[in-house]
Amino acid sequence: MHREVFKSILLGALVLASVTMTFNILFYKSDFENYNPNSTKRVAIAQARNIPEVIRPNLMLEHNSNGEFGQNSTNQIQRVYTLLRQSIFRESTNYTIGQGTNNNPHYTLVFPAPLTIDALSKVFSFDDNDKSLTRSKLLIDRVEVFSSPNGRNVNAVFYSPDERSKLYTTVDHLNMNNLKGLYVDTNLHPYDRQALNGKIVYLPDNKTYMYSEISYYQRLSLEEFIPILFTDPDNVFPSRGKTEYTDSERQMERTNNVIQFVNPGITSSSGQKQDPIIGSIEWMNNFKIWTDNYIYQGVSLKNSRGDGTATFRMTLGNYMVFNTETYPNWYLSLIELSWKSGELSNYRGTLLDLNPVGGQGRIALDSGKEILDQLSSNTNVQVKKIEDLTIGYELKNPTSDSDQSISATPDWFYKIGGRWYSVTSALMNARGINSGKETPS
Repeated sequence: MHREVFKSILLGALVLASVTMTFNILFYKSDFENYNPNSTKRVAIAQARNIPEVIRPNLMLEHNSNGEFGQNSTNQIQRVYTLLRQSIFRESTNYTIGQGTNNNPHYTLVFPAPLTIDALSKVFSFDDNDKSLTRSKLLIDRVEVFSSPNGRNVNAVFYSPDERSKLYTTVDHLNMNNLKGLYVDTNLHPYDRQALNGKIVYLPDNKTYMYSEISYYQRLSLEEFIPILFTDPDNVFPSRGKTEYTDSERQMERTNNVIQFVNPGITSSSGQKQDPIIGSIEWMNNFKIWTDNYIYQGVSLKNSRGDGTATFRMTLGNYMVFNTETYPNWYLSLIELSWKSGELSNYRGTLLDLNPVGGQGRIALDSGKEILDQLSSNTNVQVKKIEDLTIGYELKNPTSDSDQSISATPDWFYKIGGRWYSVTSALMNARGINSGKETPS
């Protein structure tokens, strides 16, 4: 009797187990969301950024009968930039530019460095039917928008840095009253137009007041770049106390807080054309290497195939960050990528990841015209060779790992021969005179 009861219970348990297993097979749902195998994990260091976040203007201007007035506020500029990016530009030559007047002011956005047409087309919308634009070799660093003399149309001119080469366009889907309103709501300051060596710049006509910026920082590990820069990470070997890595062809090394990578084995080919500016941003986004806020700041083109170098500079607030120490420390605030035959041939950049925590010590910087006068009168700087001039922050290489804070100091910077220099250093080295900036009490 007990044996028969036991058999019945065992048979029932087996049937129940069979039903349960069948149900799980039929209605099984994998937990892929919680499954993250190393073999499929993407390499990522920091974050990606949209192209208009990197290729962006850093000065807005209004030209009228009283002169030039501008603002470098990132937030204000972005509002104008967004409005113009919603417009459509069509190439045209059927109008007169004229001068800005009280009734017909001109509005300008200035980029820190010239853009290729391919890069320009990534941030502005051009008429798809205009094939001549894509063949243009122009390098553009500013766009000026204004109403036609009769007020019926909106026109825009894209200028080269020296304003000698121009691309004339008409503008659709832009309400000029909306554009004017963005300038009316902005506290504009007088700016002075100056012709430098190959570039027209607009410089503040009054003193500029800024604070030194204090940041905590972390240094990225060189090892994080191995799976990014080497095709076969398992065959990469360290040397010099793990400050240098190589696979017997490519080489990566750290000097102070700067990474340098070279890939000398690339052979020339007729590969697909790539714009070095866009290619660099897309490559950076693929591995999410943007640790801080960066702005596009220069390109050097070697040929029509896309071989060349693109440079991106760190920013703090409304200003770019510079390092004017000896090589390779000037890459402390830069990321630079060089391309050959569609492959990355060189990578140089900072390993610092900044976390700004506040400002201290207000500093007054002289006007742009005063700075040029001081350089001309009190230093050996050949002012006629200056290619660019701007306000920014000086970020010196940290001298100790024990203190994880770093200070960025406001200063004027000038560029000669493609390299940036500190105005304060130039003045102090010349005679130890007034440095072009003062700390108000």
